[in-house]
Amino acid sequence: MNVKEFIQLLRRHWLLLLAIPVITAASVFLFARNKDKKYFSETVIYTGISTGYKIDGDNNSAGGGWNETSTAFDNLNALINSRDTKVEVALRLLASHIMHRNIDPNTWNYELAAPGVPQVTQPGSDKGFLGSIGTFLKVNALSSEAPAPKEIIPASLEKELRGMTLEQTTGNVLAYYGANNTNVIYKLINSEHPVYSEKALATISSNRIKDSDLLKIEYVTIDPAVCRQTLEILTDVFIRKHKELFAGQNETVIGYFDEATQKAYDKLQAAEQTLLEFHKANNIVDYDKQIVSSTEEKQFALEKFNDLEMRYAGASSALKTVESRLNSRGATNLKSQEILQLRSTLAALTTQITELELLNESKPSADNTSRLAGMKREAAQVSEEIKATIDAYYSNANNMKGASSASLLDDYVKNMVLAEELRGQLQVMRRQKDSYLGQYNKLVPLGAEIRKIKRDVEIAEQEYLSQVEGAKQSRLSKQNTEMASLLKVVDPPYLPSKPVSAKLLLLMIGGIVGSFLLTAGGVVAADMLNTSLKKPSVASRITRYPILGILPKVDGLNDRQLKEVKRAEAQLTRQLLLKSQQKKEDGPFVVGVLSSLSGEGKSTVCSTLATSLHALGVQSHLLFPDDHEYQIEGKNRNVSFYSPLAGVSKDLTIPDLIGRHLSSKAVVIVEFPAVLENAYPVSLLQYLDLALVTADANRTWELADRTIFRNLQKVMTAPIEVVLNSVLPEYVAEFIGTRVKGADKKRELLHLPPHPEQALLNP
Repeated sequence: MNVKEFIQLLRRHWLLLLAIPVITAASVFLFARNKDKKYFSETVIYTGISTGYKIDGDNNSAGGGWNETSTAFDNLNALINSRDTKVEVALRLLASHIMHRNIDPNTWNYELAAPGVPQVTQPGSDKGFLGSIGTFLKVNALSSEAPAPKEIIPASLEKELRGMTLEQTTGNVLAYYGANNTNVIYKLINSEHPVYSEKALATISSNRIKDSDLLKIEYVTIDPAVCRQTLEILTDVFIRKHKELFAGQNETVIGYFDEATQKAYDKLQAAEQTLLEFHKANNIVDYDKQIVSSTEEKQFALEKFNDLEMRYAGASSALKTVESRLNSRGATNLKSQEILQLRSTLAALTTQITELELLNESKPSADNTSRLAGMKREAAQVSEEIKATIDAYYSNANNMKGASSASLLDDYVKNMVLAEELRGQLQVMRRQKDSYLGQYNKLVPLGAEIRKIKRDVEIAEQEYLSQVEGAKQSRLSKQNTEMASLLKVVDPPYLPSKPVSAKLLLLMIGGIVGSFLLTAGGVVAADMLNTSLKKPSVASRITRYPILGILPKVDGLNDRQLKEVKRAEAQLTRQLLLKSQQKKEDGPFVVGVLSSLSGEGKSTVCSTLATSLHALGVQSHLLFPDDHEYQIEGKNRNVSFYSPLAGVSKDLTIPDLIGRHLSSKAVVIVEFPAVLENAYPVSLLQYLDLALVTADANRTWELADRTIFRNLQKVMTAPIEVVLNSVLPEYVAEFIGTRVKGADKKRELLHLPPHPEQALLNP
């Protein structure tokens, strides 16, 4: 279907396309004029989800990622729109109205109050033409006595639920609602009530304001006071539920970490106690330092001991050499009791001096320093006494070898003192070496055990620190959650002063457009599903016969369309004459007009062809069945009748039926009875030069039609062509063509040059 055909189809059904939208608009207005007015209010809550400060040491990362923020706002929206929240809001609203003695929930009527019933609010009236019509209809509706409102809460129950305070009344309503699912309040909440039902709160919507931390909650209902009060109650219930939800979600985690931290601490204490007892048992303060110090002291003592041994050996050798020389000179008193005693005293002093020096090096103090200095002076005095004693022994001694020399005695005293000092130091260092070596040998085997104990302590410490960090993070999370749960109302709900603009006009326009589109779609669908012949192109495709001509529908046509009818009839006649010229044999051109059923325009086709041929000066003769005699007034020599039953005979011919001679240029038009309803003259079919099948454009071509004409074609040599009858005017131009605009204007004469022969005749 092209655009032109679509427009033609709409023009043909213009009345239907106009009536249905108008009826739809009127229905929308009648049903929607008494619809309750809607009042709108909103409130804005600050959440602090994405930009609020949090106790986590980094405020820049406090908001988390985009997904986390989106999830948080989805949780808020889900909590607001949850059934439990809406039910509690509805119950608290009902409790507040029960508590308020000037509001009766049973007679709560919001716009068209019953006579004698006080109205809570006075909503404004609509303006404009539609509002005026609605007001007029409402006034007429109120002129009759309004029915009494239905009681939703009995007075006895209302009295029972009303408490001393609003909270007490709310508690009573909540308890009564939860008692069972058959009580009045439970049924009210789950009913269609415009204020107290859960369905009434379905208009609550919450959305995040762009990318901010603000959450907008909107509500639309039929009363402005109820609209604001509902939002106030919803805000309180929502903030409380949100805080309760967030406050307890970390308690389990905190309890787990507290218990795990205590266990880790006990384990760490046990490991540290084991380490302490190990240190006490082995006199260890710091094993690592002690093992290093012991190793160094042992090495130092060995080196010093070896050095002292070498020095002592040298000093002893030198002393023995001097003694040998002195003995060779007669110094026999060098080993007297007095000298040996002095040497023993000097050796003891040297040993003490060495010990004090070592002690003073490790732990220097003034007392040790003074004692060391005194002992050195005492050692020096003993050395002088030894020298003086030796000098006294040998001052007057003479022998054969002579007296001892002073220098030799001095060397003896020096070597003796040095040897005694070294011997004392060597004894001290030997004891220190043994002590350091014993201490080192004691510390070395403890290394593996102390490392194992320290490793246990370290593992216990790491576990403890990990649990402490987890407990810290869980407490920080709890603090953050508590801070995030502190929602703030930054824009409280307001009392709407006028209702939301009524969308009655938009509904009517939508109804008109929708019904028009739906009707147009139905018309197009019906046309596409229509299997009738309706136009020449469709008829040719369905019947599989060529279309010789068409006869338009003539009912209710204007002058221009009547001209198109004449053109179609002339076109049919011209096509028939063109077919007659194709006959090669002498004799009149015989045309048979057939149809499957009666009433498809055979007689109309015959009379139309005869009239047009007569106007063109072509002789024609009509041959009708004998049942058409009553339809033709008077006698007409160009019209004959025949009996269809007589036409069955094989000896019957066309000239016999006509009864007179016709010229070879004449056209004989024979109308056959309906082939599916009557017996048809088979003998006449063999004389036909052309068979015209008339078919109504509004009928469908059935299998019976195909079968009968296929059988007829087997007994005749004439071709079959179709004349489509009752074609709609818009389909006529498709077959006969469209006249050029201005074709009716007066034609101008053509000025042609004269013929050459004519010029010679008229020089």
